[in-house]
Amino acid sequence: MRIDLASVTVVYDAGLPTTATALAGVDLAIGEGESVAIVGPTGSGKTTLLEVLAGITAPSTGRAELADGDGAPLRSRVGLVHQFPEAQFFEETVFDDVAFGPRRLGIPAGDVEGRVHEALARAGLSAEEFAPRAPLSLSAGEKRRAAIACILVLDRPFLVLDEPTAGLDPVTRDRIAGLIESEIGAGRGVAIVTHDLELADRVAGRTVVLSHGAVAADGRTADVFADAGLLERLGLTPPPRYELVRRLAEVSSDVAAEVGRLLGTPLSAPLTAPRVGPLADPPGGPPGGPLAEPGA
Repeated sequence: MRIDLASVTVVYDAGLPTTATALAGVDLAIGEGESVAIVGPTGSGKTTLLEVLAGITAPSTGRAELADGDGAPLRSRVGLVHQFPEAQFFEETVFDDVAFGPRRLGIPAGDVEGRVHEALARAGLSAEEFAPRAPLSLSAGEKRRAAIACILVLDRPFLVLDEPTAGLDPVTRDRIAGLIESEIGAGRGVAIVTHDLELADRVAGRTVVLSHGAVAADGRTADVFADAGLLERLGLTPPPRYELVRRLAEVSSDVAAEVGRLLGTPLSAPLTAPRVGPLADPPGGPPGGPLAEPGA
């Protein structure tokens, strides 16, 4: 099964003075078992792209569908974890919050408890300890993991997450990264929108870079992050290991090549897919102008 996006354009407030193009002609495919990071400057369309992948936002033009999905809609096969999902708790206990989705889907009551306990375990939370607790009594990291469990319990083949480590301390960020790695290891297709390029470097085999609503780069994560010129033009800072190798290369290419080999960091490499998105400011101006998406 695969998510296919072809020539997807999303326009908000079409025909009005406030019209804004969030995505412009995006082609993208994500298969089961694949891990993809979606990165780019603020306002580049990342959140809108994630919502299209999840079937929450429909393209204005183009198509977004499941290949080999027997005609099933995207939203029935993709679990979406919004940014700061813990703000959406509304039940009195963690158990009831996690159980809400399965109950709405009509899953037999006898099966719901087992699914809730399994989802909590996948999120790194003991059902015995956390299921009976009030969601608002949890720590920030526990809330984030419980909120992710609310999506894991649906057991869908694709999982998409919007800034899953935003606002968390380093220990909790590491736990969330481990959780994502476990889901990838289980064969789920995972896409994350993130400003945390170290997280992308750790969990994503492939990285898609957005600029002004279009795909500026799509390739192996190590190759994308080794392209210092691309990242600099978009105002993105590469993870430390890439910056280390780049600076060593200014002194000795041989030393840089050896350190890069040990770190798994290429000196530079052509991307596996051509850059098709604009890297310069569009006629409407820099990010935040008419091509920008608020909050993306």
